[in-house]
Amino acid sequence: MGRELWFGAIAALMLTANAVIAAELWIGAAEADITPDRPVALDGNTTGPISQGVRSRIRAEVLALEAREQGKPTDAAILIVCDLVRIRPGVQAAFRTHVAAHLPGFDSRKLFLAATHTHCAPVTDQKEYDDYGDAMQPKEYVSFLFGRLTEAVVKAWKGRQPGTFAWGLGHAVVAQGRRTVYDDGSAVMYGKTSRADFSHLEGSVDHVVDALFFLDADKNMKAAVLAVPASSQSEGGCQIDADYWHWVREGVRQRHGQGVVVLGFIAPSGNHIPRAILRKTAEDRMLKLKGFSRSREIGDRIAETVDGVWRVAVNDLRSDVNFLHHVECFDLPGRAVTENEYLAAKKRHDELVVKKKLVGGDYWEKRRFAKTLARYEAQKSADPVFIVEMHVIRLGDVAIATNPFELYPEYGARIQGRSIAGQTVLLSFSSPLECGGYLATRDAEKAGGYSALVESCPVGHEGGQIFVERTVGAIRKVFAKE
Repeated sequence: MGRELWFGAIAALMLTANAVIAAELWIGAAEADITPDRPVALDGNTTGPISQGVRSRIRAEVLALEAREQGKPTDAAILIVCDLVRIRPGVQAAFRTHVAAHLPGFDSRKLFLAATHTHCAPVTDQKEYDDYGDAMQPKEYVSFLFGRLTEAVVKAWKGRQPGTFAWGLGHAVVAQGRRTVYDDGSAVMYGKTSRADFSHLEGSVDHVVDALFFLDADKNMKAAVLAVPASSQSEGGCQIDADYWHWVREGVRQRHGQGVVVLGFIAPSGNHIPRAILRKTAEDRMLKLKGFSRSREIGDRIAETVDGVWRVAVNDLRSDVNFLHHVECFDLPGRAVTENEYLAAKKRHDELVVKKKLVGGDYWEKRRFAKTLARYEAQKSADPVFIVEMHVIRLGDVAIATNPFELYPEYGARIQGRSIAGQTVLLSFSSPLECGGYLATRDAEKAGGYSALVESCPVGHEGGQIFVERTVGAIRKVFAKE
């Protein structure tokens, strides 16, 4: 059986055959502390590989959903979001296998992992760095992570009870564009805006906060799914840190109880950052006057917005909702490495190989260029492809759709504009089979710069539009089954 036929068969099996009707919603939620008790190598951090203490504890948040008709289960989903830079290839598949024995009767394909993209969290790939010294090895951390995740997943699944659902939309200023465009059309991530040829920051900025609320039998908030278009990167350094999501959780729990599980997802925001690019001096002065960190400031803004949405959303509670969890796998055309791109990558890679001492971002760059060289060799024998696993969940009038990329917001806008759902919640860094990387637009590819170069992007803009079409089509499919 060919790959497309195989994927089609899997997708068909995973899509409920019967027409979806309103079902009773059962809800379970739990949290796991995934902070290591030893120093670890930090993932995505270019200031040095080994952690130096903990600024805020990192968490994994779990939401278990089950639809029942006349007491019989009809569909389900387990959403897990972790304070990690990303879910590395193989981690989700390994965890599904690990947890399956603890969830008899549950289809583990209906479980997916996502990351908040904090750059101050443990490495989960043993090959990320050459030497970890006396720090916890990534394979040790993954074992620790799986243990903590399993406890939380089992608690959420076994603890599910009938509940109600509410949803809404708010706005909080969180991000700015981080790709600086100059008069010649070139772009540089975090480029200097003080240059005389500075033109503008690339792309539009979205300030939306999607908020989905899950309530217990007493109409108290049990869990909240939030999606914000800004990766969890307002702070840096060498300490383990959940970044602004720590403060969002604190703010929501102060208002609604310490037991509330807050799942913080990242909406499409590949060229955004929750830091000041423009007006940095003025922004920093205001933070100093308040005595706040930037992550605290952003977390408080989001938590306040969530509370405002909650006060309105609870006027429309649903206990019976149309529920359908659709999963499909498909190929996207990979972005080919040109001859010039190969030569540039090889030159930089070879310089790093002979360097006597690698520091900070050298490790990261060496591996990034090595992957580019491997991609170039692989495409000699076969056209590059990228395999996507996409989840689309219908929850009443709401559609939740995943993507594994650091997706540029323009693609998110295309999906939003064409979605037939009443509210569409897009979750990036989710359910990866391969390392997603960035998915940049055609204009960004022309402008160049990190996050749009071939080293950053396993899929090009042509694949990006195909992904949009597949997502829009899947949303239509789950809403067509009335």
